[in-house]
Amino acid sequence: MRDGTEGLLVTVADIIALPAFKNVELAAPCEGAERREVRNVGILDCPPDYNEYSVYKSGELILTNLGFAFGNPGMAEKSLLAMLRRDVAAIAIKTVYEPPISDAVRAESTARGVPLYVYDGAYHETVAYQSLDLIRRDREELDKGKALDELLTTHDGDRMRTKLSALVGVTGSTLQCFAFALRAGDTCSFYAMLDSVSAVLASAKEACAAIESARVCRYHEHILAFVSYGSVAESERAAAEQRCVSLASAEGSLHAGVSEPVLLSDGDLGIRQALAAAGAAKRHGEHLVRFSGLHLSAFASAAQADRLFMSASALYRSMLAGYDEEHGTELLRTAEALVDHHGDVKSIAEELHQHPNTVRYRMRKMKAVLGIPHEDDKVFINLLSLVFLPELG
Repeated sequence: MRDGTEGLLVTVADIIALPAFKNVELAAPCEGAERREVRNVGILDCPPDYNEYSVYKSGELILTNLGFAFGNPGMAEKSLLAMLRRDVAAIAIKTVYEPPISDAVRAESTARGVPLYVYDGAYHETVAYQSLDLIRRDREELDKGKALDELLTTHDGDRMRTKLSALVGVTGSTLQCFAFALRAGDTCSFYAMLDSVSAVLASAKEACAAIESARVCRYHEHILAFVSYGSVAESERAAAEQRCVSLASAEGSLHAGVSEPVLLSDGDLGIRQALAAAGAAKRHGEHLVRFSGLHLSAFASAAQADRLFMSASALYRSMLAGYDEEHGTELLRTAEALVDHHGDVKSIAEELHQHPNTVRYRMRKMKAVLGIPHEDDKVFINLLSLVFLPELG
């Protein structure tokens, strides 16, 4: 994306979910219509005769009632075709003058993947205001995400507590993070879901005195929720947590990940735990996953977050892959099989369709390539388990 819009997330689905839109209908089939990004808003109120609409940019939502082409279907068709060719995000036509939409325009919309909507509702000014306000909000959320990225680079307890309070208004002594990801292929409005999560957790706060604050923000393509607890008995905190988990589970369009309770000064851990759990939920098609339930994946996620660990893993894999490329061998594939089968040579031989002695020979060759020719087999397999640990998440 261009023009400082990197990372913006407002889509057509978010826009047509705004209160200003009523009775929205897609004029022609258009694959992926609601997932298209919206970066700005433009109003179409003139024919394309002067400059073929060169002032309109890719990614803009175009609002029009085609009033300038009233009684002139040819002009309406010419205008819509020219605008569709600008690769705008979408065109929304307010049904004031019963706008004529020709078969040629419908076909062009489908072919180019630029959705064409008709709608009732508010005047263009209101629609534009609400749309631009949402884009502004998204920029603010993007800035929060960048600030959280910076916060996650190093751990500083005092700074963490201060920054989280400033960014998302979190207070209290204990923090629990929830991360939500939209289900694959879901065309729900991201911000409608964010507002829904916010409302759900606000209701939990109203019902549970143990909850001191419940705040929600966007973090890249996730929704992050921060629930903090005051200095209360553990039984009260656990009951409040269970209420939040139950309410989060009711959000059917989302995969949810839940961290363990952490001190506010360890908020970075809570964020990482929730994101790791949400990632596991999305990969496995589960509705809600707790970090405490990740088991091996918890260690894989921790490894993925450590640059030194990842560089060591990549180094060992590249040494095996380099030897394979030069000699036409399959040491890397055999190493993965050794980890998958916990060193069971017979099972590995069956999977690779090789003689067990071939597997043993390859193991000796791997040790030599990695510079540890005399290492004990069990220790060597433990080493390989660490090398491939990041891929087990």
